[in-house]
Amino acid sequence: MVFGTRMRHSNLDTALERSIAHAGMGGVRYTRRQLYYEVCRTLLPPSRIPDAASQTTAAVGSSLTLALRRPHPLWIGTMSASLLMSVPSLVWRLPFTLTPPLTETAFDDALAAYRARHGDPPGLLSDDVPPFLALDDREPDLYDYGLAYALICQDTSIARMLRANFLHMEMSCAILALEEASPLPDALIAMLMRAPVPRILLLHDASPEGLRFAADAAALLDLPRGFRVRALGLTPMHALRRHLFAVRRSEPLEDLPVSLNLIERAWLRTGYRAEVAALRPVTLLRTLHRVVRPARRRESWFSSLRRWRTISYMSWPE
Repeated sequence: MVFGTRMRHSNLDTALERSIAHAGMGGVRYTRRQLYYEVCRTLLPPSRIPDAASQTTAAVGSSLTLALRRPHPLWIGTMSASLLMSVPSLVWRLPFTLTPPLTETAFDDALAAYRARHGDPPGLLSDDVPPFLALDDREPDLYDYGLAYALICQDTSIARMLRANFLHMEMSCAILALEEASPLPDALIAMLMRAPVPRILLLHDASPEGLRFAADAAALLDLPRGFRVRALGLTPMHALRRHLFAVRRSEPLEDLPVSLNLIERAWLRTGYRAEVAALRPVTLLRTLHRVVRPARRRESWFSSLRRWRTISYMSWPE
């Protein structure tokens, strides 16, 4: 019994060390919650994914059956579970979610043991939240510049992580947590109003709280007229298609958004919640950079030929 316990601890320590290397790859800074999900990805081998996926699929299928009050939707749970077990190659083509194979208590114990031996993991942000530097404390000439958009994060730790990786400087935008932007600072509103079309981008979890934040953002942030609001956060279908780890809570649900489909409603009513922290840190940074500032499409050679026909020698193109 003691030998088996030592083996489990050694496997967890090895997984933690590998996860620290993966999370901080390329010098990326990450949060404690992001490291927890990285350890979960390391601990769940590909051979166990079909079984884990079938369990969550069956849970959502049973909830969907109760919602419809009919027997035929059971294929979503039972048939999909047997299919996933028999044909593992179909796992990644089907939408499903995973539950973490590691408890938060066990992760905290392993992280404390790692810190006792090696110190703080490289790239891990401190648990102590630094005070937010308000715009009023900045240089006066900062207000002379304009911003095209601002990114508001539901999770305070995610906002800190994005700022620690200097994403606000790469994208030339302001990154604030919801508690820092409720309401939006007047100085930031003045900078956004200098842009032709000011935009507010929302980064939220796939949860009832996150969906309500996306729906009520204009009132929560006290936005003036003319500001466009765009949600970049997770939805239940995003979590299912990306196969994210999701926690399960038994809390009463209020009215869900009308935009959700039947499977998404069943997923939420089952109790699943997927956090933005469940995404890999590098993936989160790359996705935000690609979505907010998409690369320009290159012109094809055929369109260039059509333009060259209108340009003659010693003439200026229109």
